[in-house]
Amino acid sequence: MRELLLRIAEGDQQAYAAVFHLYREKIYSLAFHITSSVSASEEIVQDTFLKVWQQQQTLPGIQDFDSWLFIVARNHIYTTLKKMARDATFPLPEEYEAADITTVETEMDEKEFRSVLAEALERLSPQQKEVYHLLKEVGMTREAAAAQLGLSPETVKVHLARAMRSVRAYIVARFPLSIALFILWRYL
Repeated sequence: MRELLLRIAEGDQQAYAAVFHLYREKIYSLAFHITSSVSASEEIVQDTFLKVWQQQQTLPGIQDFDSWLFIVARNHIYTTLKKMARDATFPLPEEYEAADITTVETEMDEKEFRSVLAEALERLSPQQKEVYHLLKEVGMTREAAAAQLGLSPETVKVHLARAMRSVRAYIVARFPLSIALFILWRYL
């Protein structure tokens, strides 16, 4: 990896492409897991690698490139989640406090999270609510839920994606970002 970073610092686009191909799927998967949005995930990958190119001169001095790249991607995910929450017209807290993951569970309890999740689910359309219930709570496959609801599996997929995006935005708007990400990662 060190050799690739040195070559990128010298402006070698082939080395840059090699690093891009090595990491793009990992970043995309992480972004999609959190946002459930193809377009947002693709944008996060692009923004992350734009930052790599913009910082090309400093790359050889980075001791742990994997960690550095993850932090860059994580920051772009945070920014995207904030934008998604604003776009969903949910008020965002004035500031996000950094929370140590080891203290996250002590700062909130299961009952509080379940209450906020119930509120988020109540805001869904009836169709999204039903799809969410069948897939996430009952554990049906997309095909089984589609057959029960008289919809195509692709329509069920779209309803679930919209429901998940709405639920995530609602949770992000109600907890400090570090706690919201922990909740989303652990429960959704």
